[in-house]
Amino acid sequence: MRSVDASLLVAALAGGPGGAAAEAFIRTEGPVWISQVVLAEAVRVLEGGYGRTRDQLGLALERLLDNRDLVVDEPGSARAALALYRQGLDFEDALALETARRAGHLPMATLRTALGGVAGAFIPGA
Repeated sequence: MRSVDASLLVAALAGGPGGAAAEAFIRTEGPVWISQVVLAEAVRVLEGGYGRTRDQLGLALERLLDNRDLVVDEPGSARAALALYRQGLDFEDALALETARRAGHLPMATLRTALGGVAGAFIPGA
């Protein structure tokens, strides 16, 4: 199975330059593997560089997770992170927390206020 980086994933999800080639690659070479790092980076780029809203990204992530041509590393963690993302948590924070949860390594210490208020995370000294 081949893997893709965030630039190809972003192009496939957002269209624009390289979008058609990225989609064609995924269709012809799929299934392709997407690491958690690539998934988190793609969400950050789509939020910042492409101005996608949380609702738009939530739908895109849902479609991505349901796409047979895309195999996401630890899909259960990604789906749980998507639920927290839809509640307002940053996707990277949510993915880190849910990965730790599935690995049995909680609680997770953080200095991020929003994450510290989520079940399974805490702010040291607070």
